[in-house]
Amino acid sequence: MKLKMALLIINSSISGAAGDMLIAALLDLCSEDQRNDFCSKFQSKLVDYDPQFLLNWKKVKIEGFFGLQLVTNAKKRFQPHELVEILKNLSHSFLQMEISRKKAHNALNYLIGAEKKIHGATSDNGNFHFHELATIDTILDILGFYYLLELIRKEELHIQLLPIAVGGGTRTIAHGLVSVPTPATTEIIQMGNLKIQGGPVNEELLTPTGAAILASLQANAIQYLPSMKIEKIGRSFGTHSPKEGKQSFLQIILGITKNHLHSEEIMILETNVDDVDGETIGYLFDILFRENLVLDFIAINTLMKKNRPGYLLQAIVKPEKVHEVSLLLMRELGTLGVRVLSSFRHIIPRNSTMHKIKIGEGDDSVKVKRGFIGDEMITEKVEYEDIKRIALKKKQSLRKTRKNINSNIKRENDANA
Repeated sequence: MKLKMALLIINSSISGAAGDMLIAALLDLCSEDQRNDFCSKFQSKLVDYDPQFLLNWKKVKIEGFFGLQLVTNAKKRFQPHELVEILKNLSHSFLQMEISRKKAHNALNYLIGAEKKIHGATSDNGNFHFHELATIDTILDILGFYYLLELIRKEELHIQLLPIAVGGGTRTIAHGLVSVPTPATTEIIQMGNLKIQGGPVNEELLTPTGAAILASLQANAIQYLPSMKIEKIGRSFGTHSPKEGKQSFLQIILGITKNHLHSEEIMILETNVDDVDGETIGYLFDILFRENLVLDFIAINTLMKKNRPGYLLQAIVKPEKVHEVSLLLMRELGTLGVRVLSSFRHIIPRNSTMHKIKIGEGDDSVKVKRGFIGDEMITEKVEYEDIKRIALKKKQSLRKTRKNINSNIKRENDANA
């Protein structure tokens, strides 16, 4: 079985990023028919909320470079809770994958969370407004981005972000003169753990919506382009013309890596405890994995000061989970501190598929997880929870159930070889 490792690299290291630029760059990866279909579908739905709404794309040449530009004319303004409801209503119409719908809602939540924090609001109907972000364009940017990702996703995509240019200087917004990046954008950068860099001009290059979409991806940050075969390149320009310097394009690169190992940043949270019982640690295991807060969690027996037996607890998490998991460890364990170590891990491409099996006289299905190095499958494992469920259902030992399921899977693999 051949399994390619597809990469999608978002390069906004000079251009910065706005919602319309991200969509236009993805559209540039699509055919002309797909671009027109995108505009037709979204306009037909969004016009129900803003009767004057129009959507189109155009090919432009700026500073000698060709790229796509998105053209809209959203007029009607909405309250934040109204945009939440619109996104909820439309996400199932446009997005097929649950993970896409979840990330789209996360993007809007980043925008709302940033505004609420800045203005001290305690509810979605609190004393804050979106101002520039209050039009249907916000829904288009978020929903359109994930719609296009699904459209070009022929296999699992590993998305990576080069450092994001934020610009510099000052900008006048509804609340007055502020520094760049603006307060809302800065909050989203912090919440999403985005890797940024100042400049290269004294203009706003990273908008709140652009930051929210990039943060919602939870993508791996890289410093340089990886070793890869480039298949397609999408380029886009925003509609804002800078007062200084030259307007640059955002670039999205779609390709295949020849490197079998994929690297991603992780954080290791650890603490030592000598006054916590096993039940509390077991409870932590349950909640950390049930809520998908950690990649892994381990408890190591150790000897602490004054010869007291204790545990070294380690939680391996994604960078955006550091704050939440640290607070949880302190709250549940009563520990006064948590060490935070930055690291990275190599992982290989993997997939999971559902398989129908025959156990005794009945049929059932199990999830099978596989890992690959190049074209070689090096690991194949049936989901433990499925083995456990079938063992309880059939009232037979876990060992016997696992053996029977593995025999079923082997027969299927041999038949397909």
